[in-house]
Amino acid sequence: MKTGRRISQILFLLFFFFLFLAATYPLRIKIPVDLFLRMDPLIGLSAMVSARAFVETFLWAIGVLLLTIPLGRYFCGWVCPLGTALDVTSFALKRKAGKKYPKLKYLKYMILVFLLVGAVFSSQLFWVFDPIALFTRSIELAVWPIVTLISTAIYGLAFQVFSYPDWLGKVHNFFSSTLLPDQLNFFRMSGWVLLIFLAILLAEFVSRRFWCRYLCPLGALFAFFSKFQIWRRRVNSDCTECAVCQNICKMDAIGGDFRNTDYAECIQCYDCVQDCSPAVTTINFKGKNQPYGIDLGRRRVIHSTAAGLVSVGILKSNLVTRNQTAALIRPPGARPENEFLDRCIRCHECVKVCSTSGRFLQPTFLEAGLEGLWTPVGVARYGYCEFNCTLCTKVCPTDAIHLLDVETKKKWVIGIAYIDRNRCFPWYKNENCLVCQEHCPTSPKAIELKDEKVRHFDGTERLVKRPYMIEDLCIGCGICETKCPVAGKSAIIVTPENEQRWVDGIS
Repeated sequence: MKTGRRISQILFLLFFFFLFLAATYPLRIKIPVDLFLRMDPLIGLSAMVSARAFVETFLWAIGVLLLTIPLGRYFCGWVCPLGTALDVTSFALKRKAGKKYPKLKYLKYMILVFLLVGAVFSSQLFWVFDPIALFTRSIELAVWPIVTLISTAIYGLAFQVFSYPDWLGKVHNFFSSTLLPDQLNFFRMSGWVLLIFLAILLAEFVSRRFWCRYLCPLGALFAFFSKFQIWRRRVNSDCTECAVCQNICKMDAIGGDFRNTDYAECIQCYDCVQDCSPAVTTINFKGKNQPYGIDLGRRRVIHSTAAGLVSVGILKSNLVTRNQTAALIRPPGARPENEFLDRCIRCHECVKVCSTSGRFLQPTFLEAGLEGLWTPVGVARYGYCEFNCTLCTKVCPTDAIHLLDVETKKKWVIGIAYIDRNRCFPWYKNENCLVCQEHCPTSPKAIELKDEKVRHFDGTERLVKRPYMIEDLCIGCGICETKCPVAGKSAIIVTPENEQRWVDGIS
C-alpha cells in the first residue's frame, strides 16, 4: 500500500502538470484545466460563504469531502500536489520525521476559524493558505517562468553550437507546440511568490510536512470531517514498542504508547505499516470505531475569531487613490468589484492562460489595496486582451470571472482608451504614425485617422494623419497601448471608464 500511495501521488502530480500545460491558447481539452481547484473543499467553502451563493463548479469538492468521512485525510497523503512536492523535497534532502512541536498542531485549526470568520464578513483570505491555490500560483507565476528561461537559454546555446541544424529546429518546434511556450513569460510579483514557495519547501528542514502538520487549513477541514472515519491504523498485542513507527511518522500522529493514533493527523501514508513487523500494524476497516473529538479550547477559538474580525477591518480599510483605481482593468466577464474580491482565490489560472494568447493579465500588488492584493488586472503595456480569446472566463473555478462566448466577449467593454496628445507622435511631433489604428481589432475601428494640415516646427506646412478615439466603439482590449511605439509610458492608455461587469440575471 505504501508503494500504491507513492504511485498515486506521482500520477496525480503528473495529472496536475498535464492540466497545467493544457491551459493554453486555444483550449482544446474537455477536462476542466482547473479540476484540482474544483476538487478543493476549502476553496469551494470560501467562495460560497464569501459570495453568499452556491457555486456549481465545486460539486467535485463535495465528493472529495464525503469520501473523507470514511477514509480520513486520504487526500493529503494520496492526492494533494503540494503534499507530494513536500515528500519529494524531503526525499531529496534525505530528511527523517524531524522535530516535533505538539503545541503547534492547533495552529491550523485556528487559521481555519480565522479564515471562516473573515469569509462570513466578505473578507477573502483563503487564497493565502489554501494548498491547492498556493501550489497552482507558485508553479504558474514563479516556477514556470524559470523553466521557460532555462529552456530558451539551452535552445539558444544549442543553435549556436550546432549552427542551426534542421533536426534541432524540429525538436524546438515540437516542444514549443506541446510542453514549452514559444516565448518567455514573466509576471509581476513572481519573486515574492517564489520566496513563499521556497520557504514552505525548506520548512522540511525543521520537520517533515511542517506545512501539513501545523499550518494547512485544508488539512484542518479534512480532520473535522473525518471524525467518523473507519479506515484506521490498528496495532495488535505483538507490538514490541520499538518506536520505529513513531520515529518514521511524518505527521507526528502516533502516541507515546505506539498504539494510539491521532486520527486527525494521520494521512494514511502507510510508512508505519511498511516499517513495522508483518501484521503488527495494519490500516483497514476492521475493528471497533469510535468517533474522536478535536478539543480546540475556548480561548483559541475566541482569539481566532477576534483575529478574523480585526482582519476584516484592516482589509476593508482600502487606502487606494483615484490614480491607482484608474489603472484597475479587470478581465472580461469579471463580477462587480466587491463580489469579484469575495470570489477570487488568486489561483492565477487566468493569468497563466492569458500568457499564452495576449499576455494581458498580471497580478496586482497594492493597486487595489490590501483586499485586492494579487488579484488579476490587465496591464496593456505588458500585453493585450486577445479579441477572439475567452480563456480566462473558462478557467476561473469560483466564477469570479463569468463564462462568456466569443461573440459576447468581442463586444464586452473592459475600459476605454484615450490618447495622450503630449506623447503621441502625430500630435506633438507632427509625424505620421498608424500603429494604433492598424492594430485596432473592432469593426468598425474604434480609432479614426483624420488628415489635418499642420504647421511644423520649422515653419513648413504638412498633412498629418492624427488619431481620434471613438469611445462608443472602444472595448478597452489594450492592443493599441501594447503596440504603441512611444518609449516608456504609452501615448494611448486604457482606463476602466464605462467598464462592464457581470451581474447574474442582468448582464
